[in-house]
Amino acid sequence: MFAENQGIKKLLKDTITKNGPISFKDFMEICLYEPTYGYYSQKELPIGKHGDFVTAPHTSRLFGYLLAVQIRQFFQMLPDTHELLLCEFGAGTGFLAKDILEFYKDFHCKIYERIKYLIVEPLPARRDILSKGLQDHKDKLEIVDDFSKVAPFTGVVVANELLDAFPVHLIEKGDSGFLEIFIDLDHEGNLVEKAKDIRNKELKRYVETYLKDLSPGYRTEVNLEMRHWIKDFSSFFKKGFAIFIDYGYPREEYYAPYRNRGTLLGYTGQQVTESFLDFPGLIDITAHVNFSDARDWFEKNGFNIEGFCPQWAFLGGLDIEDTINKAFGRLEPFSPVLATVKSLIFPQGMGETHKVFVVSKAVEKTEEIKGFKMKNDLERLT
Repeated sequence: MFAENQGIKKLLKDTITKNGPISFKDFMEICLYEPTYGYYSQKELPIGKHGDFVTAPHTSRLFGYLLAVQIRQFFQMLPDTHELLLCEFGAGTGFLAKDILEFYKDFHCKIYERIKYLIVEPLPARRDILSKGLQDHKDKLEIVDDFSKVAPFTGVVVANELLDAFPVHLIEKGDSGFLEIFIDLDHEGNLVEKAKDIRNKELKRYVETYLKDLSPGYRTEVNLEMRHWIKDFSSFFKKGFAIFIDYGYPREEYYAPYRNRGTLLGYTGQQVTESFLDFPGLIDITAHVNFSDARDWFEKNGFNIEGFCPQWAFLGGLDIEDTINKAFGRLEPFSPVLATVKSLIFPQGMGETHKVFVVSKAVEKTEEIKGFKMKNDLERLT
C-alpha cells in the first residue's frame, strides 16, 4: 500500500507541476479511479466489518433477497420477452449480484432460467474480481466496461451506493461569493488547498440558482458528474425501471444553514476523516447524494420519478417476513443474524440514513410499486 500511496502522490504532483492547480473534483477522480493507483483499483477492496466501510450487501443477504422481490414485480410490468435483463452499476465485490441470483435460483427458477445479469464496471481490476467471485453463475453473467455495450436497454437497473462515489466540485463561500477549491503544491511540495474564482460555467450557474443566499464560510459540494452520468445513461436506456440506493438528502436539507461543512468525508478502517490530502488513493472519498438534483436531472432526460423513501420503508414493503424466512428460516429473538437484519431497517443503522429512489421510462405501471406501499416521500424532492 505504501508504494501505491507514493505512486499516486507522484502522479498528482507531476500533474500539478505541469498543468497548475487541479480542481478538487479532478483530485477526487484521480484518487478513486486512476487505473493503477486509485482506491477502487485495489485488488482487494476493503469492504466489510474489517475494511474501510460497510455496505448493505455485506451486512446481510436479506438485502439482495428483498431487492429481488421488487425486481420481480418490475419484470412483471415489462413486456414479456425471452430474456430478462437486470443490470447493476457499482457492483463492488459482487455480493448483491450473488444474493439476487441465488434468490431466483432457489425460489423462482423460471426467472433464473431467463435472467441475464449485466454488470457495468469500467475498471479492469474490478471486472476480474467480479468474474472470479460470481463463477457459480457465470452462464447468467455478462460484465461490460460501458453501458453503451448493452444498449438499447430494456429491463431493470439497480445501483447501490453508486451516485455518492462520483467526483464532486468542492466550493466555499467567500466575502464576495463562492470560490472553488483547487489542489496545489506548497513550496515544500506538499498538497494544499487553494481557493479560486469559479470558472466552470455549469458550476457557476448551479451556484447562482441554488446557493446564492448561503452565508460566508459555508463549504459544500456540487455533484455535476451525476448530471452528466444521467444524461449518458438516458441515451442508452430505452424502457424499464431503475433503483438507486444511497445516503443523501433533498436539496433543502442538503444545503441547510447548519450543514456548513458539507457532506464530504473519507472512510478508512471504519473511521471517518477529512484529511483527504494526506492519504490519496488509500481512503474512500464520498459525498451524500442531493436527491432533488437527481429528480430534476432524470426528469429532464425523459424519466418518470416513481418514488423516494427511507430504506427501512422500502424494504419493509417487500414481503419482508416471508423473505426473512426464505433467507434464514425461523430466527430466535437473540440470533446474531437478527442483528444484521436490524441494521438494514432500523433508524440507528442504514434504515434511515439510506434512501431508495426509483425512476422509470416508457412503462405503464399496472399496480402500485411494492417498495413504496408503506411510504413515499417524493414531494420532499420539490
